[in-house]
Amino acid sequence: MEKNISGLTEQQVIESRNKYGKNALERIKTKGFFGKFFENLSDPIIKILLIALVIEVIFTFGHCDFFEIGGIVAAILIATIVSTASECGSEAAFSRMEEEASGSDVRVLRGGEICNIKPNELVVGDIVYLYAGEKIQADGIMLEGRITVNQAALNGEGEEVVKLAGRDDGSWELSSPVHVFSGTVLMSGTGIMQVKRVGGETYYGMVARDVQTETRTSPLKLRLSGLASQISKLGYVMALLVGFAFLFNTLVVDNGFVGARIIEDLRSFKTMFSILTHALTLMITVIVVSTPEGLPMMITVVLSANMKKMLRDKILVKKLVGIETAGSLNILFTDKTGTITTGKLEVESIITREGCYKTLKAISKCEEQYKYLRLSSTYNTDTERVGDNLTGGNATDRAICEFFTETDKSGAKVKSRLRFNSDNKYSSVTLASGMTLYKGAAEVILKNCQYAINERGERVADDLKYVKDEFRRRICLGERLIGVGVSLGENIEDIAFVALISIKDKIRLDAEGAIKEVIRSGIQVVMITGDGKETATAIAEECGILTSRKTQLVLNSDELGKMSDDEVMAILPSLRVVSRALPRDKMRLVELSQRMNLVAGMTGDGINDAPSLKLADVGFAMGSGTDIAKGASDIVILDDSISAISKTVLYGRTIFKSIRKFITFQLIMNLAACGVSLVGQFIGIDNPITIIQMLWINIIMDTLGGLAFAGEAPLKYYMKEKPKKRDEKILSGDMLNQIAFTGAYTLILCVMFLSSGVLRNFYCFSVAPDKFYTAFYALFIFSGLFNCLCARCERLWIMSNISKNRAFIFIMLFICVIQIGMIYFGGSVFRCTPLSVKELLLVIALAFTVVPFDIIRRILYKLK
Repeated sequence: MEKNISGLTEQQVIESRNKYGKNALERIKTKGFFGKFFENLSDPIIKILLIALVIEVIFTFGHCDFFEIGGIVAAILIATIVSTASECGSEAAFSRMEEEASGSDVRVLRGGEICNIKPNELVVGDIVYLYAGEKIQADGIMLEGRITVNQAALNGEGEEVVKLAGRDDGSWELSSPVHVFSGTVLMSGTGIMQVKRVGGETYYGMVARDVQTETRTSPLKLRLSGLASQISKLGYVMALLVGFAFLFNTLVVDNGFVGARIIEDLRSFKTMFSILTHALTLMITVIVVSTPEGLPMMITVVLSANMKKMLRDKILVKKLVGIETAGSLNILFTDKTGTITTGKLEVESIITREGCYKTLKAISKCEEQYKYLRLSSTYNTDTERVGDNLTGGNATDRAICEFFTETDKSGAKVKSRLRFNSDNKYSSVTLASGMTLYKGAAEVILKNCQYAINERGERVADDLKYVKDEFRRRICLGERLIGVGVSLGENIEDIAFVALISIKDKIRLDAEGAIKEVIRSGIQVVMITGDGKETATAIAEECGILTSRKTQLVLNSDELGKMSDDEVMAILPSLRVVSRALPRDKMRLVELSQRMNLVAGMTGDGINDAPSLKLADVGFAMGSGTDIAKGASDIVILDDSISAISKTVLYGRTIFKSIRKFITFQLIMNLAACGVSLVGQFIGIDNPITIIQMLWINIIMDTLGGLAFAGEAPLKYYMKEKPKKRDEKILSGDMLNQIAFTGAYTLILCVMFLSSGVLRNFYCFSVAPDKFYTAFYALFIFSGLFNCLCARCERLWIMSNISKNRAFIFIMLFICVIQIGMIYFGGSVFRCTPLSVKELLLVIALAFTVVPFDIIRRILYKLK
């Protein structure tokens, strides 16, 4: 302090800021609304719609279907705008969260005066005063004082380290006793530091810079690309069939199969130009109709709707595709501290020569041991009570003081004190009465105890066999054991044993159930921790990650590092725990998982977790974690509960199911519509549905259908299914079977209606053709509704869980009301003529036959 007792002047602050920069993290400039909007236009299905739109405009210019064009434009704009707005909204919410967690003011010495400034105003050279409980906001060197800091955010290690004044050797290792680092928390003591590195040059900032890279394509986009390719091919094939059918019907059938007349038409430029133009128009119409216009909007709506539901469950989704990606997880790498465990040390039990006690009430009945334990927690500690709060001391001291809520009221005076150090591994305090209290590593205390304090307060000889057996057993369970002893002098070799205090970072109440649910869903869970192998193994067994030591592997970082990539990939399916893990281990495991084509998830809260969170297909950051970890993640778990991961997986699987259901419905109806266009050429009906009727059909199939499926509820049985492969096609065998057979049946039903003489007579086609076409229009709409009902549920009973999707029920009823209203009040605008009750019921009954047909199909398909 002698060198710069007054701190920096205002001019020096400006010069330092100009030279070394601000104390703010370097961020890659994020895209604004319009940047994200144009980026979202690259969605595979959106590309198909854009191509279809261009083809429609170019090849039908002057006589194009403006309703169809309007529908395509609306589908593109709605889907892209909603998706962009949702992502911008999530980023805004995250930015607000970052601002709230940015930290309080720091106290610096400037111009000879102590003042409070914002963390981002710190500059290199500033003198900063450090107090317990604060987060350190820049990298620096200790000038005065002795403090303990928690560096878990940087290295994942929960053990607190001591920092004190010393010479700067320039090493900047986390283990350095003189350097303090941005992002760490001061647990006890006070001190003064000089800022040496700010912003992007800090350890914290360098990691932040490294994680700002693009990640690989999400499973959903990969699958949509495959679907786009499949749909394009299907559309082109259907278009060619329709075009060929039209040409064959016009040139061959209409000419009565007479060769001379066919050749005459082929030679006539005017005739052939008209025929080819009409054929091209039909082909373009088929391509446009076969494109699922509502799919992008449906995906966006379902992702956005679920994002809002998840926020109510304390899950903040930063990237919409992150939800569906979570549903595709194959392997989850999870941190231990703060994720599986509470991240806070607590007293598990008190062990005396007489037994084990779990609660304060139980140990207080052992009056003599309790007296010494209370004296120790009051005087042999660096922790102080300030009202209801505890300050100072390390995490172990605070855990013990928190357990022994009553302090000693005798008013004993401290004669002398020996603080804990790494050489002695114990601390002691001698009271004015001559009594010395010892507290330290259990093995040290037990080694020096030939006596014990019994329940009557007597000093008795004891080999402490029970206590030593408990010590060995609990060490294997990953518990931390602190020994407490007492003597009448100051010689540690002549102390009487009082008790062992078992301390552990306890498993979260919901952790075991949540992990088991994730594992039951077919996801492999691997715990990665900085703890030793014994502690890590005990925790993994307790929470259900490790269920068999014979078939499942527990490795430490050194063992993992000695293995080649091929060897690691070979044992990865059996791996359950990595102990003493380093940040590079996490990165390596994620990379190798992805090379095995697995969808990898990662949880974490520290700076050391950020690179692997960014690299993973989906990163889960804890809400209490560092800003860098949250910035690198796709999903932030606001309440730190690991059960949120199982919820996210369920939401993701529900979304993928909803997408598949909607596509099944759309392709069934597209197949029927294209088929009617194809077969209609041969039965003399070119336009059984008008342009304005087709607009209503498109609204049902695209907008309303998408909204109906977007409300599907997450069902628990989805978690019993195996995870999907990353590149698994959206169109599954079950879907193709339903699309092919139910779509074919719907097409046959429509063609049969149009060509049936009985039905034509029943609906007076020769007298009132509009009534017949009205009935067909109603048949197509109602068969679509029943197909929508069938596509919604994959179970045999198609009404299963329908009450959980009230939006679906409302939308279906709404469509029915509008359709019936259209029949009776649509008039010439919709080319509709009122039907009698009998005529309407017959149409509905015919449309309903798709339901029993699909049920029979399901039964036969499952019997195969």
